Amino acid sequence: MTLQRLLLLGSLAIVPTLQAENLSTTPTPGLWINESTTLINGIDMQARMREMRTNMLNSLPPEQRAMAEEMLGSEGQVGERQCITADAAKTLTDPEALLRDAKENMPNCDLKITQSSADTLQFTGRCNDPDGFTGDMNGTIEMISSTEMRSTFNGQGAYSLPAGLLSQDAGASNGDVTLSHQQVSRWQSSDCGNAPTY
Repeated sequence: MTLQRLLLLGSLAIVPTLQAENLSTTPTPGLWINESTTLINGIDMQARMREMRTNMLNSLPPEQRAMAEEMLGSEGQVGERQCITADAAKTLTDPEALLRDAKENMPNCDLKITQSSADTLQFTGRCNDPDGFTGDMNGTIEMISSTEMRSTFNGQGAYSLPAGLLSQDAGASNGDVTLSHQQVSRWQSSDCGNAPTY
């Protein structure tokens, strides 16, 4: 399981083993902004990615740097933009539909779900991916309102980390990791503009 797929776990990976009902609140279709914080062994991955981006850009000649900045977008942009269609909004409340996404994206994870309220799902489970994360996990998905969603994910286990990820001088490792991911998603507008569609 790649790091990107692991982070999707906080908002997508649900394997219902008990009969979980659909969440009672449906997200409003349109443009959503996702703001997240991911810590690996206490290190803020978003801050680390910004640092790596800056270091990469600083190493380029001025003309290549300008082209790279145009391709990478503005560093000051807050959050990830995402367009949620009416069909996708229904999917985000349906544990069975989320199960299909989870199986496709994370075939090496086995998760169990409980429903603590009409708008909150909780999950626990284990991943066993020889090329990625192996360990235990837990988290929640919560519909605060039709215009705000929150998710959390915590994991304890081992993960194959590429060289330079945790710090500039860090080598590649397969060591123990503690993962913590929190995401808040808020509706912005009915007009998605050019945002990617979920």
